[in-house]
Amino acid sequence: MRKLWAPAFHLLVFIVSGALLAYGWLAFEIDRAQRTQRQGDTEAAATIYARAERPFFWIPGLARILAHAYKAVSFGQVAIFYEQNRTDDALGKLEQISATAPALTETGEYAFWTGNLLFRQAQQTKDPEAAVSSAKAALGEFQRGLALEPEDWDLKYNYELVSTMFLKGQSQKKEEQKVKSLLDKMRPTQEPSREDLAPEKRG
Repeated sequence: MRKLWAPAFHLLVFIVSGALLAYGWLAFEIDRAQRTQRQGDTEAAATIYARAERPFFWIPGLARILAHAYKAVSFGQVAIFYEQNRTDDALGKLEQISATAPALTETGEYAFWTGNLLFRQAQQTKDPEAAVSSAKAALGEFQRGLALEPEDWDLKYNYELVSTMFLKGQSQKKEEQKVKSLLDKMRPTQEPSREDLAPEKRG
């Protein structure tokens, strides 16, 4: 019996050691991507994020086990796509997050980015009615995010900014003009992610 126990124990130690090394590599890559992004090199940051994301595709369920890491990687990419004005890519990434880790859709950060992207669509469309509709949807996302994270300053700021468009008595034409003028005042990004492997709220 002892002859069987020793190899099993060594195998367990090997597996645990490998898992810890992999986790350490992932934490290092996420931190490096965030630092690179803060320094303004979004192309390099995007490459690092993409590399750090691969294990979540290779190992089913890993995004749920390492939810904080997946959140940091995914929302970091959304932030880069937003900054590069790649709206479709950012929306696609949000859809991927929803499919891979559905729990993240019930976070303030998911609502924050969804609202920002809806408002950008409102600003970019040439259809006035579609612009107002998208802006109202963005406002709804900011409101939903605040219900989840009432103290989030970025959500508060964007909610108050967009809500000024829909004050009682404001005409449709004025709403359309507001959509076109508010985007530059939005707060699109702060840090690349609100939580990383050692979660800390953004300052």
